[in-house]
Amino acid sequence: SELVRGKLYGNVEILLTVPGGATGLRTPNFIRTANWLTSCGKEVGNTAHLSTQVGVHLEELCEFIEQLDIHSSDHDKDDTLYALRSLADRYKSGELQAGFLDPVKALDALCDTEVTGNGVAYIAGWNKLRADQLVLQANDAKLVNGSPVILEGGKIGKPEGWVPANLTDCV
Repeated sequence: SELVRGKLYGNVEILLTVPGGATGLRTPNFIRTANWLTSCGKEVGNTAHLSTQVGVHLEELCEFIEQLDIHSSDHDKDDTLYALRSLADRYKSGELQAGFLDPVKALDALCDTEVTGNGVAYIAGWNKLRADQLVLQANDAKLVNGSPVILEGGKIGKPEGWVPANLTDCV
């Protein structure tokens, strides 16, 4: 398992230089997330785990849409959120099993969502690099003695006393 993960992800660090001359090594978010999911018992190629992850990805998209300043008289937002939440819940519950019509196009779209999301953060003037760090640290805190709290349907839960990342200084 460790050999397979090493081949898939490798041990990668990037040298980061930020304005003002500060530098430091940082593990890319994909690698940190892959290691965290592995620590939580999630397996590459496991359809149930993939379905749950697709569901939580859609759930996070709903949280973003909720924060868009759209006039309350506009029912498109509510209708969109209802449909996406329903789809996310069906994946998370295992009612729907994740699969892809064209995995290459799905990966391209997933990468594009990361690029466009980073673009939103950049143009909004948010410190996404710091926010990513804080969110990943908060996710690490979901492990209790190295083990995750797994909810019904396979979603990784929040242990008692868990505190979400405070991103106030990132906006």
